[in-house]
Amino acid sequence: MDPNKLLKIKNAVKNNFEHSPGTYVKFEEKYGFFNTLNSRLVNFMDVRPGSRILDIGCGAGASTNQMLDHIPGSTVVGVDNSPAMLQEARLRYGESDRLTFLEADAAKLSNIAFGLFDAVVYSASIFLIPDYQESLRQVKALLNSDGVVGVTFMDGVYDAQGQNFLASADQLLNEGVSLKKAVELDELLSFLHEMFRNLRSRDENFELPRDALKEFYSVPAMSAGLFPKFPYPERRSKVARLFSHTPESQIFFRWKLMAGSKT
Repeated sequence: MDPNKLLKIKNAVKNNFEHSPGTYVKFEEKYGFFNTLNSRLVNFMDVRPGSRILDIGCGAGASTNQMLDHIPGSTVVGVDNSPAMLQEARLRYGESDRLTFLEADAAKLSNIAFGLFDAVVYSASIFLIPDYQESLRQVKALLNSDGVVGVTFMDGVYDAQGQNFLASADQLLNEGVSLKKAVELDELLSFLHEMFRNLRSRDENFELPRDALKEFYSVPAMSAGLFPKFPYPERRSKVARLFSHTPESQIFFRWKLMAGSKT
């Protein structure tokens, strides 16, 4: 990718998350979604008790705290490029000898003296990292010989027939939804297969209420993915119309879980 375009995308993502802590935390407190998502990932990875874990794109710390609470004897380092999200994480969970939050670019991890990890987690973050390949190369170097990497990837919202709900809704309402992604799932899977052994993947379908999905996509950073050319108040109105003015139907929030080992 052209370096100027790469920098533009990274700065846009960072800026969107700088404006997201309040709505992000409100959503998580109400639904506990990221806690649940990360719990399924670390179970899928089979992260061992006593592991030293790196949480890349930790945001406000929901995934970081989930691992600290549920993996006995673990120590967790959460990294994010958004100072505002990290400030929220520290306010909510503090720091200790088992828990540390650091500001870092996901593709410049080698600049920090981390030491080695038993597990590295990208919980709801890798699809926001346009230079994910470089990030994964550096992660492999940070893993112990028997270390594991785990990823959750937001695939999208689908109806009961498997059709993309957001695309179908936009056909009716013409709000201008963008379905472009900084990271394509097929390319990510192919690269993970090259980099890590015994790669496994599975779909996780969450049947969330429409209001929950509307609130998720109303987070500034998430609404920017659907409507990148509009200011936040307009993005939020468009999201509300997408989820409030379409025919009632069963819808699923689909995520892909992926896990592989260094050796």
